[in-house]
Amino acid sequence: MRKYGCFLLPGLPLLLAASAAPAHPTTLTPLVDGDCSEYSQLPAQQIDAGSGVVLHLYQDEHYVWLCYTYPPGSAGQLDMKLKTEKLPDPLNLHVSAKLGEWPVNREDLQPKFPESDLWWNQKDWIGTTSMLRSMDMSGPKPVSRLKHPPGRELQIAKKRFGHGEWQFALTIYQVRSQDGKLLDLQFPTDGSYYTLKTN
Repeated sequence: MRKYGCFLLPGLPLLLAASAAPAHPTTLTPLVDGDCSEYSQLPAQQIDAGSGVVLHLYQDEHYVWLCYTYPPGSAGQLDMKLKTEKLPDPLNLHVSAKLGEWPVNREDLQPKFPESDLWWNQKDWIGTTSMLRSMDMSGPKPVSRLKHPPGRELQIAKKRFGHGEWQFALTIYQVRSQDGKLLDLQFPTDGSYYTLKTN
């Protein structure tokens, strides 16, 4: 018997159907693009950080995702101090127009200017950066004009940062307040660390 251009042998169609089916159901994971709307489709934790900033936390076996939104007109750059049981020293993860990391207590390893070779040294994590929109050439020096994403998003690998308790503190820069001013937001607001239990 011939069907759809294939010869069918006894038991073969069932075998092909079984092998074509995925072994495990596919699981939706976030795409690191600064769009936090997909977290509503996940069993993600949502935290009101104040001043119109909302944090979303999600994890699977291999990664932790952090995504946060902010009011229009904000830039939302980030310094994230992160302590884990696997890290020998707490790290600062920086997200702006550039990415970088350095030990919290080593200011000498923090990049001091945009052209520094200390930028882009991140390992096993990624974040959503601002994008170059144009260059303003009207002054004595060119000035970068940036386009900021609607949110900032990080994906952090557990293979480097480990499992168990993570503690982090965020400084989110240039958040537009209701009166139009730009402020720097601390989370937690009392200067402590937030504890995230990773599996």
